[in-house]
Amino acid sequence: MSNFFTRQSAEFKNDLNRSLGALVGIAQGLICDAKLNDDEIQFLNRWLRENENISLTWPGDVVHARIRAALEDGVITEAEREHLMQTLQQLIGGTLDELAESTHVTGLAFDEVETLQFREARFCLTGNFVFAPRSVCAEAIERRGGLVSSSVSRKTHYVVVGGLGSPEWKHGSFGTKIEQAMKLKREGAALLVVHEDRWATSLSQNPAS
Repeated sequence: MSNFFTRQSAEFKNDLNRSLGALVGIAQGLICDAKLNDDEIQFLNRWLRENENISLTWPGDVVHARIRAALEDGVITEAEREHLMQTLQQLIGGTLDELAESTHVTGLAFDEVETLQFREARFCLTGNFVFAPRSVCAEAIERRGGLVSSSVSRKTHYVVVGGLGSPEWKHGSFGTKIEQAMKLKREGAALLVVHEDRWATSLSQNPAS
């Protein structure tokens, strides 16, 4: 019986790899001329709807969510078009092997947020930080009314990824904290994964009390 499940798991992974390969190939074809027209966006939206094994898992879920947002009001603005171009460029920035594992990510893993709120928000820090050692970063959050946890849960508002870890985060394993964050996000949790740069900018905009 265990051999059966092993084979089923391997077949599922192979199917996922092939579908991811198709998604990356489509993205490369769509943006090879540095343009993205309405018909191409509609085509990719239909393809993702028809391939739920990709549109419901990372990174296809991120791509599809951004396409749906652009199509929502029936008019694709130039800003939305440029945003989708950047999304597809980020998608093809990772190798197929990296994209096939939820623990291997490109810039698509980071959420887009203008500024972070600190008061009563719960943070989890991972990686090595340019700003200061992680303990000092935690103190900076707490002085602004935030809470720092050593693990990721549904109560977490922000997972902050240290800038010194970014090459490894992009090309290697994120580790258990990011794995858990990605899992919870797929299940509907409202937590955000942000890069240290965004956190540090928000820090400077929120003086310590």
